[in-house]
Amino acid sequence: MKHRIAFFVLCLVCLSGVQAQHVEFKWHGLYGVAGLDYMTNLNRDDHEVSFTGLSAVMGWQIRKESGIGLGFSYLKDSKGAFSQMPLFVELRSHYLRNQITPFSAVQVGYSFPINSSSSGSEAISIKQGGLMFAVELGARYAITRLMGVNLHVGYQLLMMNEVERQHVGMPADRSSQLLHNIKVGVGFNF
Repeated sequence: MKHRIAFFVLCLVCLSGVQAQHVEFKWHGLYGVAGLDYMTNLNRDDHEVSFTGLSAVMGWQIRKESGIGLGFSYLKDSKGAFSQMPLFVELRSHYLRNQITPFSAVQVGYSFPINSSSSGSEAISIKQGGLMFAVELGARYAITRLMGVNLHVGYQLLMMNEVERQHVGMPADRSSQLLHNIKVGVGFNF
């Protein structure tokens, strides 16, 4: 009987110890986010464009709820015509002080072309980049105080000031193009 009581008390102590392990992500100082995104454009009037993107942001957590950072992305178009690298400023907010917290991020910057183009006689290439704007909503899970993972969805606007289109191998048109993209991704917070 004493063994059962001792085992029961030991289980209660272990269970209360597990429940007391509340992980709150660091709330002040330098922060970083690295992520992988998939995007596709909503305006498919000219071309259907999809991107696979890698991004990195380094910033300063001002308060428990908000931070500001500088970041860049590498956006690879599956056809090669619209690949580019946006550089941006990010405002990031976390809304709860729990292990799982919703977050939002707003990014504004300039997107630089990578001098890639599609192939063939109807090739397309970006000659001049332009404005980049993005909004993300998601949730972060704190694995430890210094490491977390997040899932997010969002919208990204890419303005290209000059896009060259060829017809039968000859330059036919130079005009601007605006891409409205929806995106989904996963990130690592540190």
